[in-house]
Amino acid sequence: MKQAEKFLKEAGITPTPVRVLLYNCLKQAIAPLSLGDMERELESVDKSTISRTLSTFRDKHLIHSLNDGSGCVKYEICHSHNLPHHDDLHVHFRCGKCGETFCLNSIKIPEVNLPEGYSVREVTYIISGFCPSCNNFE
Repeated sequence: MKQAEKFLKEAGITPTPVRVLLYNCLKQAIAPLSLGDMERELESVDKSTISRTLSTFRDKHLIHSLNDGSGCVKYEICHSHNLPHHDDLHVHFRCGKCGETFCLNSIKIPEVNLPEGYSVREVTYIISGFCPSCNNFE
């Protein structure tokens, strides 16, 4: 827990027990998590507290959110947290069979040159298909 506390302090966030729990939950996740996923994982923490903590983390660029087409916003640790904007742009893959969303960190989102006057605020790049586990059962 000491590492999470230090990390939160460095980000300007007071490391309360709930914040440390939620940070560790997201840090240890192998895939982006929805609010419901976090509620199930952290049974002792209510939904509104999780939601407020996610908002605090997002304001400090510790996490970013994505809409993977499942109808639920998902959250994951942002590896570019020390930058003033979200720069952790990578491809996500959503399996159409098991519904799991995977980060494909090694595949960067290609840069798009927008016409003059446009500015990028966020980029979401979702590929859908079947993950290796589900492909074996086709």
